[in-house]
Amino acid sequence: MVRIIFIAVFLSSIVFNQNYYRGDSLIQKGVYAFYNYEFDEAVTILDKARKEFPEHPGVHLIWVASLWVQSQAYNSTEETYSTLESGLTKIYPIYKELVLKYEYDPNYRLYQGSAVGLTARVTLGRKQWLKTLFWSYKGFSIIDDVANNYPNIYDAQLPIGIVEYYAGISNIILKWAVKIYGLEASKRSGLEKILIAADKGQWSWIEAKSILCNLYLWVENDPLLSLEHSKDLVEQFPKNYYFNLLYFESMIRNKNIAQSLLVLENMEDILNNLTIRQKEWYSSYQYYAKALFSFYQEDYLKVLESIDPAINNYSGELDIVLGNSYLLQGMANDKLYRRDEARNSYNHCIALDNFSSSIKLAKKYLNQPYSGN
Repeated sequence: MVRIIFIAVFLSSIVFNQNYYRGDSLIQKGVYAFYNYEFDEAVTILDKARKEFPEHPGVHLIWVASLWVQSQAYNSTEETYSTLESGLTKIYPIYKELVLKYEYDPNYRLYQGSAVGLTARVTLGRKQWLKTLFWSYKGFSIIDDVANNYPNIYDAQLPIGIVEYYAGISNIILKWAVKIYGLEASKRSGLEKILIAADKGQWSWIEAKSILCNLYLWVENDPLLSLEHSKDLVEQFPKNYYFNLLYFESMIRNKNIAQSLLVLENMEDILNNLTIRQKEWYSSYQYYAKALFSFYQEDYLKVLESIDPAINNYSGELDIVLGNSYLLQGMANDKLYRRDEARNSYNHCIALDNFSSSIKLAKKYLNQPYSGN
């Protein structure tokens, strides 16, 4: 379960500042390009920005991020880790010099902490747990210090909020560890900080809104609160398949059937234009979305037709959607009075043991069949 915290914190710790620097507009173009799945263009733009504005506080970390997401679109998981590790190794000494040169500007330390912490993403993927703890602690210590001393840097609230939120739903040991930092280890406090980043963060609003959608949909089980944020993301990044998935589920679970069908059809078009590697990741998500649409149409046999390939071909790095798929499979089987099959699906969901609300629902329906009431 601790894995989720490290993933969330250090994927979202690529944050921007509240000041303005030479090169901001060019770098922003690069960031918008990789969020819109225009990976090669993003790398080209950020290569240029790095050469023209080498003292920009964020350009080096964002350049590494662009290389990483580009690699994710084409290469194996291990190759993406190597790309990220190599890029981070190149920028560590650069940030060391920049922090010394601009010691009065906390944004340089914020990016330095984010670069250090992102190393934990590599060791996490390789299941090197002690190294993950070391790098995550080292990076987060820097970010936490900046957030405490410069509360007007709203982007720094995002990683702090994520840690507080997940600590709030975690075991007592993790809560104790987080409290050592002086944080609240509270879901409510964590959500408030993530919302600050979503509303006021200069650029961290993108990750903040994405994380809020994830939490509202799949942990808090409150799709209404996810709808506005997912809509904002899709309007800004229409080619981003994952953001469209969040938008689709937000709408279908609010029973906006007609509009959700349009988004589902658009997701199919986006999927067809993705790289081979991305299709491996997202095809199971598409089957899940189709199954979810059929569920709200009360076509339970069609649900099972779509959910089987979603489960059998699942290759996502995280297992939230997989758990949702098992839960949906169980609920459809219950509606078809296939109780043994339903219980089997619920047990598979529970075995994933993640933070999602699907686990709680699977435990409920394991003992009491889903009735739809």
